[in-house]
Order: sequence, then structure tokens, then C-alpha cells
Amino acid sequence: MKKFEKHVNQILNQMQSPPEEREEIKEELLTHLEAAKQNYITHGEKEKTAEKLAIQDFGAPAMVGDGLQETLYPFQRGLLYGIGVATLLLGVFLHLNMAFSFGEPEPIWLFTQLVFGSLVTLAAMNISWMGRHFWSVNVIVFLTAIWNGFNLVIVTQFFSLQVILFMTYIFILVLLCLIFIGRNSYFASEKTNAAPKEKTITKISHILNIIFGVIICIAALLMVWGMLVFTGFTWRSLLPISVIIAWLIFYKFQMVLIGKRPILAIFTGLLFMGAVAISPFTILKVFM
Repeated sequence: MKKFEKHVNQILNQMQSPPEEREEIKEELLTHLEAAKQNYITHGEKEKTAEKLAIQDFGAPAMVGDGLQETLYPFQRGLLYGIGVATLLLGVFLHLNMAFSFGEPEPIWLFTQLVFGSLVTLAAMNISWMGRHFWSVNVIVFLTAIWNGFNLVIVTQFFSLQVILFMTYIFILVLLCLIFIGRNSYFASEKTNAAPKEKTITKISHILNIIFGVIICIAALLMVWGMLVFTGFTWRSLLPISVIIAWLIFYKFQMVLIGKRPILAIFTGLLFMGAVAISPFTILKVFM
């Protein structure tokens, strides 16, 4: 049984299932392996030989684990790898372009870009640990999307053809980030026995709440940019970023609410966005 458990744990290391689901899968896989072992024993094999043959027939852990991961959470790991590698490549391309075109490489910017790309890639590599923390992965990918979107400001300094190519690249990359977040949030709240209509409403609720988040983040970043332009860099100019942090925390609870009351979650998302729309004026009144 220890060999079976070791084999099953290696399979589970390729999956992002939460603890409850992992226990169910583990029990089911162990049952299959034990049944295969007993079948070999019935046909005259010794116990140790039967264990070895059962494991061989079951398949390599990486192959079986990847197959189960793709069945339960299709394309999620691949999307993470794609976003991570694409973010790293964007950093390299932009850094080289700035160095050769303007002779002004930005090491701090490059370091930040590589950190975001590495975090997403590491999340894909450690999917069995990171993947089960759906909200945490969403935060990493969302912040990566914001940072990659910020790079649009940089590419506007390039030549026209370069601007078109880099902007297209960044738009696709940010879109992939948002698609991943939507899918990841849906998988976190999915009910296997839910009716098709309920699943559709849940998907719509997730999409709308992510759109609300994007609107909030764009508005906050535009406000930061405007304050930096007109007042220069001060700690007050960074206050709107607190709105983004507030939404990320709020969305953690929204993910749970969407799974239970998807329609109500749409209205709470709208309510939060309305509160955020008032907050800039409150910030200006209190701190300016």
C-alpha cells in the first residue's frame, strides 16, 4: 500500500485540486490500484510482483496526473505557463528594444517584469500547491495583467511598427490573463450537480465581476497617472492604488458568493464599483 500511496501522491502533484477533491481522487485511485493488484494475485502472481505490475499498468505519474489535470481543469496549467513565459519574453524584448533604440535600459523595470513572469511560471510548475489556492493565483495573474498593461505607456515611445506589434502582444497577453482568472474563479466555485442554466449564470457573474475589477483598476491607474503629471510624485498620488487592493480583497469574498448566489454577486459587484466611484472625491477631500 505504501508503494501505491507514493505513486498516487506523485500523480496528485500534477494537479491543482483542493484538499477535499484530492482526498476523493486519492481514494478512487488507490481503489483502482488495489483492484488491479488483487487481479494479478488471483492469476498467481506474488504480492510484490502484483503491486509492481499494477503500478506499471496504471501509467507514469506525470502522464496520469497531467491527464487528470486537463480533464478536471482543462488548459489552466498551459495558460499559466503561456502567461508566465510570454511575460518573461516581453520583458526581454522591451529591454533590448529600449537598450538599442534609446540606449536607456531600465534595470528596475526589467527586474519587476521578470519577477511577475517568474511568479506565474512557478505557479504553473507548482500547480499541486499553488493551484489549490485559487484566489492567490488569481491575485498573481491579475497583478501581472496590470503590470503588462502598464507597459503600454512604454511602447508608445517606440517607432510606429514596433508600437503596433508590442501593443497587439500586450493586449493578447492581458486578455489571456483575464481569461485565466475567469476560468480559475469558475472552477473554484463550480458545482458538479448544478443545472446548465445555473452554470451559465455563474459564468456570467464571474465575467461581469472581472469586468468591474478591470474598470476599477483602469480608473485607479488613470487617477494615479493624472496626479503624477499634475502634482509630481508624492505619497498622496499613490492613494488610488488602495482601491485596487480593496477590490482584490473584496473579490476573494465575491468568489465564494458567486458560487452560492451568482445573481446577488452581480449586484454586490456593482455596489462596490459605485462605492469606488465616490472614493476618489473622498480621498481628495481628506488628504489634499
